[in-house]
Amino acid sequence: MTHEVTRESLLARVQQLAPVIREYADRGEQERHLADPVVEALWEAGLYRLLIPRAFGGLQVDPLTYYHVLEALARVDGSTAWCVFISDSVSLSLAFLQAEAVEAICGKGARVLISATAFPFGRAVSQAGGYRVSGRWPYASGCWHSTWHMAFCNVYEDGTVEPQSDSTGKPELVLAYFPRSQVQILDTWHVSGLSATGSHDVEMKEVFVPKAFTWKLTPQAPRGPHFGDALYRFPFLGLYGWPIAAVALGIAQGAIDEITRVTQHKTSPLTPGTLRERPLFQTQLAQAVALVRSARAWLYEVVTKVWEKTGHGEEISSEERAEFLLAATNATRNSAAAVELAYTAGGASANYHKSPLQRQLRDIHAVTQHIVTAPIQYETSGRLLLGLPLDDPAMLL
Repeated sequence: MTHEVTRESLLARVQQLAPVIREYADRGEQERHLADPVVEALWEAGLYRLLIPRAFGGLQVDPLTYYHVLEALARVDGSTAWCVFISDSVSLSLAFLQAEAVEAICGKGARVLISATAFPFGRAVSQAGGYRVSGRWPYASGCWHSTWHMAFCNVYEDGTVEPQSDSTGKPELVLAYFPRSQVQILDTWHVSGLSATGSHDVEMKEVFVPKAFTWKLTPQAPRGPHFGDALYRFPFLGLYGWPIAAVALGIAQGAIDEITRVTQHKTSPLTPGTLRERPLFQTQLAQAVALVRSARAWLYEVVTKVWEKTGHGEEISSEERAEFLLAATNATRNSAAAVELAYTAGGASANYHKSPLQRQLRDIHAVTQHIVTAPIQYETSGRLLLGLPLDDPAMLL
């Protein structure tokens, strides 16, 4: 059993890993997945086990620690933080599997790196004891090094064309888990931002998945016996989706760090003195810092408040979930604006591959494209604040 670790010790581990992550960042972009030495270092540091129960060798950290660790990683490299976020957040969903499946995935010192796709592009045909699954799913971040894969599927009866419906009349969704060796990776991840995440399409055909390795996405989905801690009663999207905002904040802080460093010596042939002496840059820097710090303060205030209520066994209201989503969306958008300010201040030299600013600009705009904190989530937050119904059952988990 793993002993409890502190937030400070985990952040220290990130700092120890920073030189390795930076050393292989270019190679990761060229190969379009994290370099093997980076993955090994992350695994040895325990950063792929942040949300796994201690009973299975995980670290079972509190939500605010999780956000801080992701932000610290993204401050070094966005793709690295993204891959850790995906695997850790998906491991949280193991709480809804039957005990035998959790034992098979996490037990006996197993290496738990999980890739996943949230689009219901799979076809799960009901059979005795499980489902026959086929499908092709995009955005399987981290699939190159993953040991397991999770996929969303619509449920069908054998021989039918239309998916089954749940009690509300919507298509019934099942989440299926299977060894990554059972899926084929398709070389599709040719992108500008977060290019080292290896978020390729994956495909599988007619693979039997036992029922124990699946669960149906409903607000009433029960959690297993090893997931009784308050961490696993925390709002599901607060750990599964909204930590994207911590990745965004880290990328933005990294850009602020870089432009602050560069301006110590950057000059222009057109004006005297260094960049740091110019009023325009001073204004841009102050604006970027204000955007990031204000967004971080609100987001972490909400995480802390919701965590305290969860620990006391209190229900998290729709209004509180709306504020959580709104704070995460705001942090992501503010972070993008801050990176743009830093990149613009960097001038033409920021466009060179040797400048971290160009990667941070590309990465942050890949983050902003994710549906979880996209502008449409302002509408979702507004509906929750107004007490209007939502179609997403995950919002109530």
